[in-house]
Amino acid sequence: MKSLTVIFALLFCGIVFSQAEHFETGYIDLLKKDIQAEAKKLVDENMELTEDQAKVFWPIYDNYNAALLELSNERLNVIADYMLDYYDLSDEKAESLVNRVFEIDQKKLDIQQEYFDKFNAVLPATLVGKFFQIDNYIDLLISLQRSETIPLIQTGSDE
Repeated sequence: MKSLTVIFALLFCGIVFSQAEHFETGYIDLLKKDIQAEAKKLVDENMELTEDQAKVFWPIYDNYNAALLELSNERLNVIADYMLDYYDLSDEKAESLVNRVFEIDQKKLDIQQEYFDKFNAVLPATLVGKFFQIDNYIDLLISLQRSETIPLIQTGSDE
């Protein structure tokens, strides 16, 4: 990847984003916009699109990003619910939270497939594949940071 600065910025934003249950909604929205802007910059730097490709790529990308933003809101709600019940998490609540995460993950896969088809209809498959590699890389960085800041579920053996 070309820009380590952007990656470090994403990592920082990922840390803050994952702790969003501690901040006001307006601040959370600003953080999400910052993350989106940094991600878009990273995509732009690495896609190496021609002018014609860029004209068709960016409108689809913006719609894709908007669809994923809705899922990030759902994921933040799950994290907030988990953190609220962290010290008194019942088996039923844990099961509910895990099922909600599975639903979010499935929705994300559905969105990715939908947008793969949209990108693939107007761009070469190699370019589309490269985009999804970059997108996956960004998502993994953010997920790693989020995972590092969210404590594991306490079980009876943890006490």
